[in-house]
Amino acid sequence: MVPTSTQIPKTQFSLTRPPYTLSRSAFGFASNWIMTSIATFGILVVAGLANGHGYLTVPKSRVRLGFEAGTDTCPECTIQEPVSPWPDLDAAAVGRNGPCGYNARVSVDYNQPGASWGHEPVVTYTAGEVVEVQWCVDHNGDHGGMFAYRICQNQELVDKFLDPEYLPTGEEKQAAEDCFEEGLLDCNDVEDQVCDYSPDCNEGEACWRNDWFTCNAFQSDSNRGCQGVDGSEFGSCATTIAGGYTVTKRIKIPEYVSNHTLLSFRWNSFQTAQIYVNCADIRITS
Repeated sequence: MVPTSTQIPKTQFSLTRPPYTLSRSAFGFASNWIMTSIATFGILVVAGLANGHGYLTVPKSRVRLGFEAGTDTCPECTIQEPVSPWPDLDAAAVGRNGPCGYNARVSVDYNQPGASWGHEPVVTYTAGEVVEVQWCVDHNGDHGGMFAYRICQNQELVDKFLDPEYLPTGEEKQAAEDCFEEGLLDCNDVEDQVCDYSPDCNEGEACWRNDWFTCNAFQSDSNRGCQGVDGSEFGSCATTIAGGYTVTKRIKIPEYVSNHTLLSFRWNSFQTAQIYVNCADIRITS
């Protein structure tokens, strides 16, 4: 906001008599006022960009279950920020968000099982099976970028996120994220699936890879960003800010068996300094 209570002393700054000079103290005041105004404007702009985002919906993520139970009033707001999500997709640490999500808006940490999530798998897959997965992007928060699905095969580490009596530490959250990065489910593992390079990435940059999935061009005139992937109707999935669009892909479940493990979803924003990381509790049989 523009300061109103402090006035520049008339003896130091005058536009009514020559010479039109500004003393050092008045100059300092004016400089501080300008910088404060610029900073405030920048905060408002960033806040405006941050309205609405996305979350994993199929299989049902812990975030979605929290939303359906009424615990979470903004499932698309589970964010880690500020980070450096672009162009190196693996550079940004997950921080407090962890592999399953932390929603600061409602102070819910999905890395620990809660009343409505994390106690049992929501779906059973077969090792080697190709399955459809989906997330929901909010109309007001389609930041473009790239996204991925991952499975960590270190059961001892994953078990820390399955214990309702234990909240994983920040180091354990990052260790799990590192494991999920190693367990990337490559887009190209699904036969006949189109695996494009991001139109917002230049060849030679770290983001020039097609093992991740990509959204469409952020500034495209039609079918833009992540909502353009499916081209679904507005409101095809639920968000609380502006309504959402589905983003659907297929993944191949690895040759791995677990009675209870996690499927992790990560979306790296192109437009903003944010990543979105959710998880779903799954079972994998032989």
